[in-house]
Amino acid sequence: MWQSSPPERLKTTLCGPFKYRKELSLISFVQRYVHVHTWLYGHYRAFSKLLCWDPSLQAPYHASPLEIAAKLGINEKSATAFWRHLHKTTPENMYANLVETGIQVLPLFHPLYPPLLKTIYDPPYLLYAKGNIKRLQTKKIAICGTRTPTAYGRAALATIAKPISEHSLTIVSGMARGIDGLAHEQAIRTGGATIAVLGSGFDNIYPPEHSTLFHALAEHQLLLSEYPPFVKPQRWHFPVRNRIVSGLSQAVIIIEAKRKSGSLITADLALEQGRDVFAVPGPVTSAQSEGTNWLISQGAGCLYTSEALFEAMPQLLSKTGESQSF
Repeated sequence: MWQSSPPERLKTTLCGPFKYRKELSLISFVQRYVHVHTWLYGHYRAFSKLLCWDPSLQAPYHASPLEIAAKLGINEKSATAFWRHLHKTTPENMYANLVETGIQVLPLFHPLYPPLLKTIYDPPYLLYAKGNIKRLQTKKIAICGTRTPTAYGRAALATIAKPISEHSLTIVSGMARGIDGLAHEQAIRTGGATIAVLGSGFDNIYPPEHSTLFHALAEHQLLLSEYPPFVKPQRWHFPVRNRIVSGLSQAVIIIEAKRKSGSLITADLALEQGRDVFAVPGPVTSAQSEGTNWLISQGAGCLYTSEALFEAMPQLLSKTGESQSF
């Protein structure tokens, strides 16, 4: 449910407190917000400048490409493309198309936008969601790892993930090959909750072999993306996506990772965001355990048993939902 007053809480650090004329319709504002985001999704600074230029998001519809370029700090070619986008479709039609395909939109000021995610340095201005939105109101633990798990890694995942689901915590991951996809499947298998954060829009399932998992998550769990539905996966999307995986969660668990891997990038992001990082130790003879063993040597929590997470973070066992602080 939307809040009844204009979204003055959007982000006061942008250029002073947001100010809106009282007569502005909130739903019309949200439609414009989504409309401009579907082109500016990859231009974080430009979107920020747009909100500072005109918090009501009406000015760009009446501006020339040259004025848009100057106000947003983008080149004239990009400004012209943005101008064409604004006049090729309407905010109302674009918003209606999303609703018709079962996509919910969560702008930064939406009451269901995850409080913990708001605390990171660069929270997404807009989240696209499919599935059970109530998953966002739960306490969440991220599980990440190698795309090529060993038998040991698979067994460790099952051992670690089972009590997490049993204690009504939601498992967050990136639906990638290997540990990520297995973490979602483990949560489903044990009757738990899980959220997948994607590096593409919902019309472009990646990896393609996870199509069945994607649809299962959309029906009973939750899919999130900061990318509009039409956006295809790009290599650089996935490290950016990882900040959301860790930002949603109170702790990040790494299960098997090479010394240089995307999972360790997620661990670094988690530390920057003030999250707890845990790793599952592995055989010193396994290249897939080099990263996790290194993390432990650097001070990450060692998950030597299935209950070690709760020994280190007993607050996870309380029955309250997600809090805004640790």
